[in-house]
Amino acid sequence: MRLHTHQILAAFALLLAVMSARAPAQVNLPFGPENYSHDFQLFAPVEIDLDNEPYVDDHGYMFNYSKLAWSFSGERVQLGDPDVVVFAEQIYKQTSNDEGIRPAPYQILNGLQDVVPNAGFGLGDRYEIGYRDRGNGWMLGILDGPLQQQSKAYGMSATLQGSSLPNTPPIDPSYTGPVSADQLYAFGFGSVHVNFATAPGYLLGFRDYLNYLSGATIGTQGGPLLYVGNYGGILEPAIDDDDDVTIPFFRLTDDIDEDGIPGAIVIIDPVTGLLTTMTDFDDLHEFNIAFDQVVVRTRAKMNGVEAMWTHDMTNRHYQAKHQNNHIELGVGARYIQFEDYFSFLANGGIMGQSFSNTWLDNQIVGPQLRARWVNQRQRWRVSGTTSFVFGYNVQNWSQENGMGAELIPGATNRLLYGQPTYSNHGLQREEFSPVGELRLEAAYYLTQAFALKAGYTGMYVGNIRRASTSVRYYLPDMGFRDSGTQNLISNGVDFGVEFVY
Repeated sequence: MRLHTHQILAAFALLLAVMSARAPAQVNLPFGPENYSHDFQLFAPVEIDLDNEPYVDDHGYMFNYSKLAWSFSGERVQLGDPDVVVFAEQIYKQTSNDEGIRPAPYQILNGLQDVVPNAGFGLGDRYEIGYRDRGNGWMLGILDGPLQQQSKAYGMSATLQGSSLPNTPPIDPSYTGPVSADQLYAFGFGSVHVNFATAPGYLLGFRDYLNYLSGATIGTQGGPLLYVGNYGGILEPAIDDDDDVTIPFFRLTDDIDEDGIPGAIVIIDPVTGLLTTMTDFDDLHEFNIAFDQVVVRTRAKMNGVEAMWTHDMTNRHYQAKHQNNHIELGVGARYIQFEDYFSFLANGGIMGQSFSNTWLDNQIVGPQLRARWVNQRQRWRVSGTTSFVFGYNVQNWSQENGMGAELIPGATNRLLYGQPTYSNHGLQREEFSPVGELRLEAAYYLTQAFALKAGYTGMYVGNIRRASTSVRYYLPDMGFRDSGTQNLISNGVDFGVEFVY
């Protein structure tokens, strides 16, 4: 059969069209390997791996959400100044008229040697969104939390609300004092000792503990609860003996030096001949600071934002099967904020209600390097990620205080000069704070686009400051204590989901 010229030209044109045009991919090509696809470019390299599986481009969007349960390393915090030496109040002063030697008073230490914050778990959230195209991509991450809050009440006295603390002895039911027995223990000396640094003489004042001219015969009858303008005197109950007398409580300050002058007396001025008052400052007494109850609260939270550019290190050029591993490198920037809060609220004693609130925000920013290893086996994927931040830390410290709500300058059983004092302070420091993070994760893909995952995260933050260790216990206005920097260890578990599009 002869072919005409126009038929030959038509066949040649059809062949050229097939060779140059793009056609839908075929799964099985005759005389070729099975289960791979191509765009029908006859002279293009075959896109299959050594396991005879189609090569799939790693591209598209991804979104990760994780619920965090992390712990922060705790601190051994002592409530009060550890360097201040305080001795028990001297009720009786040694004089030349006494017989025997008065025993030396014992040293009083801070009653709260180890308070919160302790190591504990807090909950938080982590969000990540990113895009990847042929090995390169970007990722944005947001860390919201974890948030750790702790609170604990200390003391063996009742609260001001009229109920005793758990696991403390009950109030003596026979007590009949200036306040009801379900409010405070008698006398008000307090049970929680907190030592403060002060200016010389700040804790001195005139005292009214003893019955005038009775001394140790009757002993202490009053305490810090008894002061002018607050409560009246207490009558000594009758004693069932031969005398059977009731001794009244005289409202005179104690004559501590036993010179016959109870704090002050009226005299005639030898120059003017007028009546005047002579104050006996040898009767000044040094008080201890002790509260009936102290409530300590702490709050710590970590927030952060990061932006990363990523690149996959491909292993397609390896002439071996089962290449399930790949390495991802990343570079970017990260911001971490560690908010730390410490406070105490105290009641009772000569001070009355007192509080101190301290905030310390560590704000860390700097470049971040990241390396990630991934192993994919069918529906399972395990990964390990490590990152490091060269952090510049701006530390903002602030404090609010209200000390001595019941202080009355010069009142009996109160300080000579002390008065209620509110104060507010602020300070800023800068440090280099390196941050290291390790994340281990396992994910199971229920579908090609949805996976459940769980893992572990450990984080190290260096050269930060904590609010609890940055408190200066100084009366009347507290302040900042430079206790140096410390390292924070945070670790815990993560549970979440991943979406791929």
